[in-house]
Amino acid sequence: MKRTVSSVFFFWVITSFFSVEAQHARIGVISDLHYTYPALIVEKGKALEDYLRRDRKLLLESDALLRKSVENLLCEDVNVVLIPGDLTKDGELVSHRGVVELLSPLREKGVKVLVVPGNHDIDNPDAVIFHGGETRKVRSVTPAEFKDIYSDYGYDSALSLDEHSLSYVNEPVEGLRIICIDACKYRDNTFISRGAKKDSCVTHGTVKPETMNWIKNEVRLAKLLGKQVIAMMHHGVVEHFDHQSFFASPYLVDNFEWVQQSFMEAGLNVVFTGHFHASDIARIEDEKSNYLYDIETGSVVTYPCPYRVIDLSNNHLDIQTKLTDSIDFPIPSGMNFQAYAKKMVDVGFNEMISALISEYHSSLPVYLPRWLKGIIRIPDAEKFTDMVLSNLSPSAVEMLVAHYGGNENNIENAHRHKEELLLAIDSFVRDLCKASAGILSGIIEKLVVRSKTIKKTKQAVSSIWENTFLTGKGVVKGRLMDNSINDLNYFLTLNTNENINNGNFYANENVNDEVEVKLFSE
Repeated sequence: MKRTVSSVFFFWVITSFFSVEAQHARIGVISDLHYTYPALIVEKGKALEDYLRRDRKLLLESDALLRKSVENLLCEDVNVVLIPGDLTKDGELVSHRGVVELLSPLREKGVKVLVVPGNHDIDNPDAVIFHGGETRKVRSVTPAEFKDIYSDYGYDSALSLDEHSLSYVNEPVEGLRIICIDACKYRDNTFISRGAKKDSCVTHGTVKPETMNWIKNEVRLAKLLGKQVIAMMHHGVVEHFDHQSFFASPYLVDNFEWVQQSFMEAGLNVVFTGHFHASDIARIEDEKSNYLYDIETGSVVTYPCPYRVIDLSNNHLDIQTKLTDSIDFPIPSGMNFQAYAKKMVDVGFNEMISALISEYHSSLPVYLPRWLKGIIRIPDAEKFTDMVLSNLSPSAVEMLVAHYGGNENNIENAHRHKEELLLAIDSFVRDLCKASAGILSGIIEKLVVRSKTIKKTKQAVSSIWENTFLTGKGVVKGRLMDNSINDLNYFLTLNTNENINNGNFYANENVNDEVEVKLFSE
């Protein structure tokens, strides 16, 4: 529907009158704190050891890491901090209270701290204390309690609250509106104590249609008032490597393509996320040249324990990524903290894979083509685990560590690491076929290697190691995907509201691989 001259003129007058873009802000981002209140570990023993063996996170170090993160942000002299979810290990009430206490030095200095929940944070049946060889349930928090606990961390100063989630809008710096989105599905968690067959905490996330309508209205209002607008949420909205939605769907919102398009059409084009524990920046563009940037920040408690610092000066967003270099926690003599954190990923990988296979072994046939399900039989969990680890570790560990750190293609011998893992996949397929297809193993192996699942696996591996989609840019369902950008240091230029005209960001690449992003309002 075409705008009349009078409506355009009216809009120009209104936006010119109200335009109050942020002149300066220094924004810190830390994500996935997974804070474990020390008193939850009543007595170390088998229960804690079993948990830590299945996890990639530095939970014992989480208290020291959060304290150090706060110290780092204070030294960076930030005036806004964004925390996109997973504040606690598993939503324990005492852990949430501990997070608030440890973040308080930021507030005392006048820093505006904004939080949203992650999938671990609310009504979680895995909230426990560790007591020697056993765990015991402890109290988690309800959505209302989460909002109350973090009243000083975004909610009480919110300009608008969504009625259908814990989403809200805040303006921590005059002229900068931040849409803080709750996409978690904690209401779908199940408890044996409430009559369910098992305890389960849902990893997936979704943006409800009602919440999306609220988001669109808030973006329109912000733009009408001449504000700069960004967002944060826990789950990803843009794939960060080929086929992420196939292999790691819980790390993207369930309806991510609809969310992408809705954000772009509304004029919301920069969203800060977490969840995957990797530092990565991905961009998507639709056929109308609308853009969306998903700026994912790694976890405070997972190598390399990063934090981001973003300078908003006039119309410029300068994103820098920094690493925690030391913590007040005993680590092996002669080892620096970064080496220690990396080693913990190496040590925990095999146990984590073993635990995942044990949990999902029964559903593995889903990944086989229909015609192979009657031919290949997945070996028992123990044998299958040995097969996976003997072929894929340590090549898969190298890739995981590289992806956590960002800019994988800049790592020494990145191409060799990629080729080694691709060969390891072939070796795994060979062993699997020998173990389950007998005399037909040679023929079946050739067919499996050519199957869509293996092809997607290899494309995903190549995409991660090359820090790109396909050959640099891939077109997926009419959208141009681009991940060939600097994950750690990124420069955006926001246009002034004096040049408002069409409601979208657009971007132009330059030879330094920096991207200029211009902000317009409808």
